[in-house]
Amino acid sequence: MADLVRTFAALEIPPETKEAIGKFCAEMRERPPGGELKWVRAEIVHITVRFFGDLDRKRLDRAREAIASLDQAWDPPELMLGAVGAFPSLRRPQVLWLGIEDPSGGLAALADQTDRAIRHVGFGHADKPFVGHLTLARVGRGRRAPEMEGLTSGLTPPRGALTIRCITLFQSELRADGPIYTPLVVAQPRSRTAAPGDRTVDR
Repeated sequence: MADLVRTFAALEIPPETKEAIGKFCAEMRERPPGGELKWVRAEIVHITVRFFGDLDRKRLDRAREAIASLDQAWDPPELMLGAVGAFPSLRRPQVLWLGIEDPSGGLAALADQTDRAIRHVGFGHADKPFVGHLTLARVGRGRRAPEMEGLTSGLTPPRGALTIRCITLFQSELRADGPIYTPLVVAQPRSRTAAPGDRTVDR
């Protein structure tokens, strides 16, 4: 293991949802200015709850402890896929995302539960307040943000229920052809039998 490990905690979604998102993104990629964006591979789309950045071994062990403490300790919230949006706006975007409808506040509560577990082992508060979303694409560094308002015109974003499959601590390796995410610890929800390969700890 390297001296420092780039790390984040995320809520994972089912493969079928990722597949639907991938098809939608492929349609947008064919439209101007879709070709100007750096698209996230559908198979790694997730909901980030805490970006730790580079951690040394001691702090990484604490992050592992925090996520492991959530195993069988949370209930999946009832969510729906929402509309397409962007940070800071669709007129001047830097990040293109798919929103999440959280009518019961369950997603916000789960993010808060995760944050409390992280703070319990010695980390401070997150740098930014949690905003539940699925990142689809980003504007490349040093590039001017293109107009996005017509990007989704006539297209129907994926709809339907969104299930949170697990909470995962990931190692992130940045590469020229896109990041590689390696699961380090996986926390399952209550009353769910882990599928083969779901639980991944102490890599």
